Amino acid sequence: MIKKVFIVVLCVFGFSILKSQDSLKTFLIDEITVLSDIKTYKSLDTLPFLSNSFNQQYLNQHNVTDFKYFSTVIPSLYIADYGSNITSSIYMRGIGSRIDNSSVGIGIDGIMLLNKNCFDFDYFDFSNIDILRGSQSLLYGMNAMAGVININTLSPFDYQGLKFNAEYSSANTMKAKLSFYKKISDKKAFMIGTNATKTDGFFRNEYNKENVDWSKTFNGRFIFEYKKNEDFKIKNSSFISAIHQGGYAYRRIDTNTFETEKVNYNDFSGYDRFNFINNTSILKREKNKYVFQSLTSLQLNFDKMVLDNDFTQEDYFTLEQKQQDYSLSQEFIVKNDRKNSSWDWTMGTFFFCKYLNMQAPVLFKQTGIQRLILDNINNGMHSVFPQQDVMLFKDDTMLVDNKFKYPRIGGAVYLQSSYKINKRTKIVAGLRFDVERVGLDYESFANVDYLFTGTMTDYAHLYTSLEDNTHKYNSAFLPKISLLYKIKNGNLFASISRGYMTGGYNTQMFADLLQQQMMQDMLKNMGLTPVPGSVMSDIYASYDKNEVINYKPQYMWDYEIGTHLSFLSGRLQTDASLFYMNIQNQQITIFLTPYTNGRMMDNVASSISMGGEFSVSAKIKRLTLVANYGYTRAKFKDYNDNKDNYKNKYLPYYPLNTVSLSANYVWIINSEYIDNINFFATYSGMGKIYFNQTNTLYQKYYNTLNFDIVVRRNQYSLSFFAKNILNTKYNTFYFLSTGRNFVQQGKPIQFGIKFSYTM
Repeated sequence: MIKKVFIVVLCVFGFSILKSQDSLKTFLIDEITVLSDIKTYKSLDTLPFLSNSFNQQYLNQHNVTDFKYFSTVIPSLYIADYGSNITSSIYMRGIGSRIDNSSVGIGIDGIMLLNKNCFDFDYFDFSNIDILRGSQSLLYGMNAMAGVININTLSPFDYQGLKFNAEYSSANTMKAKLSFYKKISDKKAFMIGTNATKTDGFFRNEYNKENVDWSKTFNGRFIFEYKKNEDFKIKNSSFISAIHQGGYAYRRIDTNTFETEKVNYNDFSGYDRFNFINNTSILKREKNKYVFQSLTSLQLNFDKMVLDNDFTQEDYFTLEQKQQDYSLSQEFIVKNDRKNSSWDWTMGTFFFCKYLNMQAPVLFKQTGIQRLILDNINNGMHSVFPQQDVMLFKDDTMLVDNKFKYPRIGGAVYLQSSYKINKRTKIVAGLRFDVERVGLDYESFANVDYLFTGTMTDYAHLYTSLEDNTHKYNSAFLPKISLLYKIKNGNLFASISRGYMTGGYNTQMFADLLQQQMMQDMLKNMGLTPVPGSVMSDIYASYDKNEVINYKPQYMWDYEIGTHLSFLSGRLQTDASLFYMNIQNQQITIFLTPYTNGRMMDNVASSISMGGEFSVSAKIKRLTLVANYGYTRAKFKDYNDNKDNYKNKYLPYYPLNTVSLSANYVWIINSEYIDNINFFATYSGMGKIYFNQTNTLYQKYYNTLNFDIVVRRNQYSLSFFAKNILNTKYNTFYFLSTGRNFVQQGKPIQFGIKFSYTM
């Protein structure tokens, strides 16, 4: 199947497809209008990496409402639709992370989001979105080792008037957006806008016969801009976002037959989030000298996740995780503005502080206490008392309370410089130094009344706690050097760069640490010592606990060669690249033993990711055609967990192949009732996707097909759309809980209608 699709892509390439402004190719960005992009040059096509840019027209026509859309049209990019909006894992060229940090950064108006939990939000009224592939750590710092998604808001100086749209689609999904742009004077302008979404969801819980993935969201935005002249501008943007949703439509899967059961669990699972972001950008230009920009951001996030952690009908255990996250960042950037200069440069400083306060109580219920705790204790007791069988708890529930304070503070300095060796050759080189201090103040405790029938006549009370604080420093030197060579129809480039993803502390396994400590305390109170090798022995005994909770940064060397080509006066454009990435200190999510339920991140592997990408786009009269293909081969170079050796196994959670083919035809009518009709069709394919390190579980290559028809008349438009028209069934995510295997399915076929009005 993959070979057939590959042939189709080559055929499309042979048809001389080319570019228009609403295609998937890059377009010129005016630095005067877009305050946020002084780090790069005016055209992304001149840079030594591959990128895609989507303008406002494209985003509206294709009904782009969140970042998951882009994994259907960008080569080697995979953003799965996971359980809820808190999970925002992005995989680029095989590199990604399930928890904590991200390998791909997201920025709004040039300011990076510092909390991965905020990545998944509703998109509306953006002027353009740029996706930069490959390591961008030099200019964007930590957590941009695989790429960056840059989002720019629409300026009220560029557009004035009213925007409104309303949408209805499958699963009783309703969306509405209203925004107003006003130019008060030649120096002042503002916008205010909001959008809201509601859906009943697609997946039903068989336990209570109710849909689990319902959702309600609300977003607001206010922008004020002051422009003294074209050389001095201030832009302040405020964003609020609220979400209340169910989610977590996880179903068990038979790992032998790959057959899945229905969603079926007894405790409520859901996610609530409220976040506020205020960004301020100040731009000062001294003509023919330099451009200065200050970027200031305050980011607040408050969320709560409630989980039936076993996702079954049985009473194992639940989790309620509350987070209050406060972040402040400041960046100063200075860039050369001398025209026709052989030497160009961009330098900057970046500072941030971040404070996370988290409570994550785990409630063990009757079945969980018996099977996860008491059975382990009693099995261990058999090694000391072969005839005695029972350790009992007085209560049917046990609360393990976990509280964390998680501060970060850090900064960076960077310089990127380019020099034109001659008319055709340019060299770009730079260096960034990042440093941060990360701390963790933790308190984990539990109370239990227990009775061992072999030696005790009454219940005894036990209070167990783990309390401490720790901190560490992370730092990284991030060099980059690139060479660009101009040819008749474009350029060739080669690049070497270093990227990194920051380290941190594990918080998801403290319930297990405390559970083990509790077992040891019980034995000590009874005057007993665990038998080495038994389940009652401390599974963490060979670890320093500060080492268990700590994980280090992940580093990568990225090598890439490629080309940007343009033919027929820019109507046919092609991008292509080959990449090789060497990842060290790789962060892997692991379980220490079968007796633990929490997960932890550890630097236990290294890997190699290599592959290639190409994109072609074109316009033949009123027909626009686009083709993208990406192949990624990411394998472990070294990973041995003392049970299995995963060397040469594929990394999990990314697609080996990504394919997209799209066509857009504009039918000009110019009648009394209709100006034109746009027809869109997009084919996407991806896979194979391995779900575990042993490569025994996987999602095979699958196809999705989307259609859009947009009818326009003056400032009105009416859209009809269909998603996953083939009703393809596929799995987007896999995980293990209490020894059981679970998957998340992709959404089924969807139909909808959208009305838009601009004034």
